[in-house]
Amino acid sequence: MSNVVSTVFEHARVPYGDDGRLVRGIIARCGAPNCEAAVPLPVNVMANGRGTDSNIEWQFIARKLEQKGWRIGKTATAHRCPKCFNAAKFAAIRKSEEKPVVTKIEPPLQVVQENARVMTREDRRIVFEKLNEVYIDGKVGYGRGWTDEKVATDLGVPRAWVRVIREENFGDEVGNEEIRDHIMQAGKLLLDIKALRQPFDEAQRLFALADKIEKSLSEIQKVLK
Repeated sequence: MSNVVSTVFEHARVPYGDDGRLVRGIIARCGAPNCEAAVPLPVNVMANGRGTDSNIEWQFIARKLEQKGWRIGKTATAHRCPKCFNAAKFAAIRKSEEKPVVTKIEPPLQVVQENARVMTREDRRIVFEKLNEVYIDGKVGYGRGWTDEKVATDLGVPRAWVRVIREENFGDEVGNEEIRDHIMQAGKLLLDIKALRQPFDEAQRLFALADKIEKSLSEIQKVLK
């Protein structure tokens, strides 16, 4: 038996065949901590036509043991029995599943394209003139129907350009007066709804009372019969 194989496996005489006769062989021991698993393997066939090349002999032994579920290493401590080998595989799978997945969020293509455009002095002038045309003042905001989005679409420029020029030179997109007007209209509408609900609630109460009276009359009629 070659020196390489002797250092990786324990050479010994092991049982072979049905009669249990002892032949030349090796014993592979699991190299995992606290594991005492071992397996004998006859290798006397190596003396018949294969020579004593250490690499060929090791490959022969490794192939035979791996067929039995073992994991054979190049050193004695690297061997793993089927139980320890499977446990190591499952541990590696769990570790890979627990590793957090970092997802890179790509900005929308439109944002990338808009950011790639640089606003020139002529662009600023065109946007300013359009805003000066459709923006009333800081209290009212835009004229009816106009927004940053509509101005950007009308000029064919990024909405961010419109927002920058408006905030620097004019005011908010929606004026305070318009907000107050919406609040006042919403308050009036709420009062109207509440006023409509009062008769409805009263009608519901009368319907319930009518059902009660109808039930009482039915009971009285049964007694009179």
